[in-house]
Amino acid sequence: MEPSLSTSLAQRPQWTIDLRLERLLGQEVRVAAESFFPIRWNGEVLSAAVPVCELILPDNTRPGQLPVFFEGRLRRFERRIGVVFVTLDAAMAGRSAEGMLFLRGIAAVMLRGPAVVQLAIPFRLERLPDH
Repeated sequence: MEPSLSTSLAQRPQWTIDLRLERLLGQEVRVAAESFFPIRWNGEVLSAAVPVCELILPDNTRPGQLPVFFEGRLRRFERRIGVVFVTLDAAMAGRSAEGMLFLRGIAAVMLRGPAVVQLAIPFRLERLPDH
């Protein structure tokens, strides 16, 4: 089931995460993921979410307990109670590494959009620096 994403949160109180995401629309971001819906080359969003712990990495391993991050241009978002989905377009070419790496001294897995990502709790997102 694909989440119906929108940036309109009319009739609902805004949370801090809503305000942060609104300021980052159109920007290159990095988000910590709980699960994701892959997006095919033709823009079709796959119907089943993939928990990040079930990913199979290029070296045939799984992330296990490692945090998984996605990078890409933030296109839109939707919050449903405490669950937040973001749609990321592809990251700029050559912009970021992919796979297992060290992020601020901690082992992590980095993937690039496009994808619809369910943010991990606690919410971790940041704008990527301009290059």
